[in-house]
Amino acid sequence: MRSSNQLTARSSAAMLVGRRDASSDRTRTSAVVFDAGIQGRVAGFDVLRLVALTAIVAFHAGAPGADYTAWRLPTLAIISASLAAGRDPRSFSGQVRKSASRLLAPWAFWCGVYGVIDLSLQLRLGVSIVDDLGARVLLTGTSVHLWYLPFAFTMMLFINVSRRLTTRMNPGLFSGMAVALALLALAALAVHKPYQGDAGTPGPQWLRCLPAVFLGLGMGTAMRQETLGRPALVGLALATAAACGAIAAGLHDELALRYGLAALLVAAAASWRFDPPQWLTATVGMGMGVYLVHMAVHRVVYALANRLPTPDLTPAGQGLVVIVLSFALVAALSRTRLKRFV
Repeated sequence: MRSSNQLTARSSAAMLVGRRDASSDRTRTSAVVFDAGIQGRVAGFDVLRLVALTAIVAFHAGAPGADYTAWRLPTLAIISASLAAGRDPRSFSGQVRKSASRLLAPWAFWCGVYGVIDLSLQLRLGVSIVDDLGARVLLTGTSVHLWYLPFAFTMMLFINVSRRLTTRMNPGLFSGMAVALALLALAALAVHKPYQGDAGTPGPQWLRCLPAVFLGLGMGTAMRQETLGRPALVGLALATAAACGAIAAGLHDELALRYGLAALLVAAAASWRFDPPQWLTATVGMGMGVYLVHMAVHRVVYALANRLPTPDLTPAGQGLVVIVLSFALVAALSRTRLKRFV
């Protein structure tokens, strides 16, 4: 266990969703913070990640209410960045190996899976993702939602390097600078809104998550320092929310509003202290796998719902079915040799 002023995540600080622990029994655990300001297991992060993950799956499945959960992606990215910022930095090569194993290996595997699915559709319907995306598919992946894994890989490397370069810097000053950079990024994005570009390329998605890297870096730094702790974290969240509100009002930008709400949610979750039940940590541990498989499940559910002689599913019903079947599929894959890819 790390020293008392360190934040660590045995379940994987590398992901927007929980990963398995690398131990022999592959036990999943929730995020943990160790410092004098915020002590114990951050079970609030588990709850918030689970809610945000199901909101993403429901959105992709076409369920209603997406406008009310637009904070989902910034929230997951901020949590991942905060947990990464809270652990001791590794060597660059060590971070590359670990992040590649946890992120790029599953990304490559599921690119192959979705590539086969797309190829079968191309043979039947003459529609190919390559025709839509061209060479950009090498960055996006063979399913558009896979863009996040290369982004998370890059984010982990950046945060690790930042931690190594700023070890002697005053943590309070560093937290403030990181949050200021996040707000500057949001203001710059709000001017011309380049994140609203072509949804088929990774560029707009990466831009939407860019402020989360700096915001998580600042909030994670505050969480791991006993001289800062909860008061600094709450203060950063309130200042961020106020600044985001000003950016949204002055530049008519919805992304800033999402980040303001996400910052408040992350600060509240970090301060929520309770002993999580086993089912919660196990469910959150399946999060990355659910994110990876849910688009394939959605395609199958959609195809069957439109071919079987049964009443069509409502959008809400389809979203619920996709969520349940995605978790069930990941639970099944976790008992096979494919467990390292979910």
